[in-house]
Amino acid sequence: MLHHRYYTDPFLTQLSAEVVDARPMGDTYHVVLTDTIFYPTGGGQPHDTGWIDAANVLDVFEEGGQVIHVVDKPVPPGPVTLRLNWERRFYHMQHHTGQHLLSAVFANEYGWATAGFHLGENYTTIDITTPHAEEHVLAQVEQAVNGAIYKDLPIKVYTAEREEAAALPLRKMPTVDTGIRIVEILGYDYSPCGGTHLESTGQIGLLKIIKAEKYKGMTRVYFLCGERAFADYSLKHKLVQDLSNTFSTAVPELAAKVQGEVDLRRSLEAEVQNLQNRVFHYVAKELTAKARGKFIHHVLESDSVDEAQSLARHITAQGEYFAAIEAGSRVVLAHSLENELHVGKLIQEHARPLEGKGGGSPQMAQVFFNDLDNLRKFRLFLQDYGEQF
Repeated sequence: MLHHRYYTDPFLTQLSAEVVDARPMGDTYHVVLTDTIFYPTGGGQPHDTGWIDAANVLDVFEEGGQVIHVVDKPVPPGPVTLRLNWERRFYHMQHHTGQHLLSAVFANEYGWATAGFHLGENYTTIDITTPHAEEHVLAQVEQAVNGAIYKDLPIKVYTAEREEAAALPLRKMPTVDTGIRIVEILGYDYSPCGGTHLESTGQIGLLKIIKAEKYKGMTRVYFLCGERAFADYSLKHKLVQDLSNTFSTAVPELAAKVQGEVDLRRSLEAEVQNLQNRVFHYVAKELTAKARGKFIHHVLESDSVDEAQSLARHITAQGEYFAAIEAGSRVVLAHSLENELHVGKLIQEHARPLEGKGGGSPQMAQVFFNDLDNLRKFRLFLQDYGEQF
């Protein structure tokens, strides 16, 4: 019978055990042991990783009352040494315990239940049963959670039968009728749970709500705990300090300074766009005045497809014209002719055989060429094709 050491001693990082069964399974091997410290995926918490002797533990799951360890190489029968990836385990423990505390505060203070929980590689989320959680509410909840962390409250884990569990103020109902595993945070939370947890709230370190967003009529709350929260703070602190130095602005005034720079850039971009439109208007008038027919071919000095499209629009606004504007390796086609010319189909039929990638509508389309020789061939085709207009 398995002892489930990940339950009885979640801080244990090394253990000796015996191999009960080991068999190949595709490119991996499934191993069953007499005892284990590796937590199998379940209850919203991902599996542990680590090593069984020299074999890497890739996955752990329960099946038929046994814990199956998926490893990357054969493990021979006999005694083995298990070594836990403690960094991953502690990350899971900090965030799973932090989730219990966060969910408890939402439930106790606002009556919002936790309907979903995800413990991911880079972030953890809960889905709370309210369509909207205002920023000041999230700030109050965050403060209350960290207050409980600072108190270093004891966390107890024990089993109870259905009658005993019914007498407890459980935050959610258990899914089993016997041997119900209860995780209790003194004065805050009683929850049936099969995950690994810390010994006290102080071991969470801190909890930081990163953001909240609407999700299926609820609110999804993203948060980090402990070492991950500190790393996130360190990253953002450096970013803020770098911006403060770049703009020669004190941190409290930084947001206003950045917004001012953004507004200035938008204003300058609008001014540039206006000037560019005026330039292209005159370029279009000059090109149409010099045109010997309805077809106009022009090569831009820049490789901006936006500029090519803008010039093409200005040309077709002058009257009935078919324009081909080159910008680097791209060609923009546009027309305002009173016929059934479809420039999107023109590209499909004549540019794609030359390995051109693109398409578009009847009035405007674009194509990109990796091979400049194919671009040259398409240019020659257009010049011949345009002579009919």
